[in-house]
Amino acid sequence: MIQNHKRLAFNIALILSLLYLPWWAGAVIVVSACFLVENFYEAVLYGIISDVLYGTAQGWHGLPYASTIFAAAVFLVASTLRKRMAW
Repeated sequence: MIQNHKRLAFNIALILSLLYLPWWAGAVIVVSACFLVENFYEAVLYGIISDVLYGTAQGWHGLPYASTIFAAAVFLVASTLRKRMAW
C-alpha cells in the first residue's frame, strides 16, 4: 500500500515539475523515483511527454529525443542497481 502512495506522489510531482519547474528538477525527481519505486515505467512516459511539450526539431545538440533517452537510461540503470543493492 505504501508503494502505491509513493508512486502517486512521484507522479503528481513529475506532472507539476513538467509544467512549472526547470528541466533539472524533473530529472532529479525521475532519478529518485526510479530508485525508490519498483518498476517505475512512467519515467519513460514522462520523457516522451517532455519531448513532445518542449522538444525541438534539432533537439539537444542534434539529439531529437533527449528526454526520452535520458529517462529510459535512468530507468534501466536504476532498476539494475536496485536489484543489486540491499535495501
